[in-house]
Amino acid sequence: MMNILGFYLFAKMAEDVIEKEYVLVIDRWIDTYLNAIQTPLLTKFMVALTNFNGAMGIFIFSIFMIFFLIYKRWYNDLLFYIFSVFGANIAFVAIKMIVQRARPSSDILAITTHSFPSGHATMATAMSLAVYLIFAKRVHSIGLQLVLLIGCIVWPVIIAFSRVYLNVHWLSDVIAGIGLGLFWVTLIVLIFRVKNL
Repeated sequence: MMNILGFYLFAKMAEDVIEKEYVLVIDRWIDTYLNAIQTPLLTKFMVALTNFNGAMGIFIFSIFMIFFLIYKRWYNDLLFYIFSVFGANIAFVAIKMIVQRARPSSDILAITTHSFPSGHATMATAMSLAVYLIFAKRVHSIGLQLVLLIGCIVWPVIIAFSRVYLNVHWLSDVIAGIGLGLFWVTLIVLIFRVKNL
C-alpha cells in the first residue's frame, strides 16, 4: 500500500511537471506566498536545518548508523539501510539529470543543480523510513513506537518545507521527493521479503 502511494505521489508530480500541468500554477503561487512570510530568524533556522540534512549530514549519520548496525550484528538491517539510503541517492540524482527542471530563483542559497525531485526530501524520507523500520520491530513499548513513527513523518515534512521556504525547490519537487523516498524504501522491503521466502 505504502509502495503504491509513494509511486503515485512521485509519478503524478513527474507527469504534471513534464506535461506543464496545473501543478506549476500552484508551485508559483506558493513560491510568491512564502516570500511574504520569510523572516531573518526563521531563514537562519531553515538554512541550518537544511544543511543538517545535506550531503555531509547524511554521510555522517549514515557512517554512525552503519557502524552501529555492524556493532549490533544486525547484518540484514545493515544491507537494508545501505540499499535504502544509497539507492535513493542514486535514484534522485539520475532523475534530476533526466528531467532537468530549473530551480526557483533564490536570494538565500545559490544552488546550480537541477530541481526535480528534491534530493533533500527524498533522502530525509528514505533515511527516516529505513531507521523506523529497523528499530520499530525491536521496540516493544507503544510509546516509543509512536515517537519513532512521529519522527519518521515529521522530519521529512520539515525538511521538505525548509526547501520550499528557502526558494530552492518548488512544492511539486518536494512532494515528488517524499514519494520517491517512500517508494524506494518500501520497494527494498518487498525485495528483502521475497529474498527471505
